[in-house]
Formats: sequence, structure tokens, C-alpha cells
Amino acid sequence: MEFYIGWSHSDAVFCDYFPQCPVLISAIPDNRGGVKRYKNKPSKLILDCGSVFYVKQKIRPPLKDVFDIQLSILEDCEKEANVQMVHFDEPLLNKSSLSERYMAIERTLFNAYEYFNIFHKCNLPKYVQPMGVIQGYDQASIEFSAYELIKMGYTKFGIGSLLFKHQTHQIEMIRSAADVVGSSNLHVFGVTGIPQLSAMVDIGVNSFDSTRPTMAAAFFQVFYSRPFRTFFLSESRAKPTSPRLENPLNCECPVCENDAKQILVPSPREYMKLRSIHNYYHLLRTFNDILENKKRRSEHVVSNVLRTGN
Repeated sequence: MEFYIGWSHSDAVFCDYFPQCPVLISAIPDNRGGVKRYKNKPSKLILDCGSVFYVKQKIRPPLKDVFDIQLSILEDCEKEANVQMVHFDEPLLNKSSLSERYMAIERTLFNAYEYFNIFHKCNLPKYVQPMGVIQGYDQASIEFSAYELIKMGYTKFGIGSLLFKHQTHQIEMIRSAADVVGSSNLHVFGVTGIPQLSAMVDIGVNSFDSTRPTMAAAFFQVFYSRPFRTFFLSESRAKPTSPRLENPLNCECPVCENDAKQILVPSPREYMKLRSIHNYYHLLRTFNDILENKKRRSEHVVSNVLRTGN
């Protein structure tokens, strides 16, 4: 299971600090040419369609225009990087009625079919693969969406529209999608709560992405791990009872090893970027600890079975 950090043109370049860092980039106009600034190009990349951005715009761009932005980003990447390109979907986040949700699912599937044809006409290298987006609001609609994508020929899948849902519902939806497409073929968009991460590790999904380190940094929040916890800078407008951080704690992230006090400087944006690098380090560390604990539990179960057999 892998952690893809969501990146946009105004964010810190995480790969410059963590060379093996998988990255998700949305195909929005401002992200064109952004990868050229990377000192270390990502070896694993998801080129998202940017649907959450476009759904807020008055005019939705044609699918081909979004695909062209994805291709322009792809051209700036390392050759033979592991790349997955996401088709243009219709999120359910702003759909309240059943008819709106149904139409969004139908639009997503129509776009998936059109995108699959455009993708294969381009004769892209084999290390570039299309990703189908599973949209649904319950188990039945998720299964319907997933099976339709399989019929089209997709072998890599992502599940979206999980934001703002309760963690129990998120986990149920992820499990429903994994049961159809196979957990090792499934990416989860934008879910990074610690209970959800633990559940996704147990389910065995292939990957997930997050912009949480950057968003938290922008709102004057600082992460630490072992155990995972969040502090607010004194300048934050969070309620007075929220835990505040006056002095940095012990940390071995690239930023703190240079000057730990930088993460406590609220602005300008360059300090926010440094804070996001620090936050990424601790969220990644927490995720890796969850993976390691899962491995230890599995080894313990195996050893118990062997002892029983003897």
C-alpha cells in the first residue's frame, strides 16, 4: 500500500525532500509545467482529472481538454515512470437528490467510456495506465459502477466522493469497491483519517492520496507522530482549548534537522511549505507504523499456526 501526496502548483515540492515520494497531480491549467520545477521527478504518479476543481466552475471543460493537460504533465515526467491517468468523473459531493446522484453516476460512466477510447488511440507506453473512477452512494451503486468499468476494460480503479462522510461509511464503501475490483487494484481518493488508514491497510487497498499535510499547514497546524497528534500555532483562530505549540518538539524531519523553529513561523507562504513538509513526514511515519504493525500481526498469526500444527 502506498501514500500519494496530493500536489498543486503553489505547494512544496515533496519529492525534493523525499525522492521516492509518489505524487498525485490534478489536471488543472495552473499545474501545467509544474513538474519542471522538480529536482527529483516522481517515479510513481497519478494524473488526476481535477473534477473536484472543475465542478466548482461555471463551465466544465471538454474531456479532451482535460486529457491534453494530463498529457502535457506526462511529457515533463521521467520516462518509464509508473503513471496512472484518471478519467474525467462527476463527483457526488454536491448531489443531494437520488436523481442527481444517478445522473452523476451515468455521466461518470459515459466519460469513462469516452476517455478509455481516447487513451488507447494515443498509443501511450505500457507503463502509463488508465484509472476508472468508481462513483456511488451505497453498496449497490458502487457495485454497479465498478462492474460497468470492468466491462469497459479498466484494470485500475479509484473510489471517489468519500469526503464529508462518516468514517464508518467511508470504510464500508471502500470495502464494497474492493470486493468487486480486487483490493490490490484499488486507489482511495482523499481519505486519510487514522482509523480509515488502519482499515485500508487491513483491506489491502493498493494506494491512497492526501493533501492533508498541506491543508493543515495552511491552517497553522503542526503534526507529530508516535503517537500521532496535531498542535496549533499560537496565531491560529482555533478555539482556545485546542492544543497549542509554543516550542518545537524533537523531530528528525528534513526541515527540523535544519531549523525546527521554521515550522512555527505562520507566514509568508514559504514557511507554510516547510510546515507541510514536516507534516508529511509525520503522517507518512504514522502510515508506515500502521503497515509495520499489520506485518507483525500477520507474522504472529503464522507463528501461532505453526506452533499449533506441531
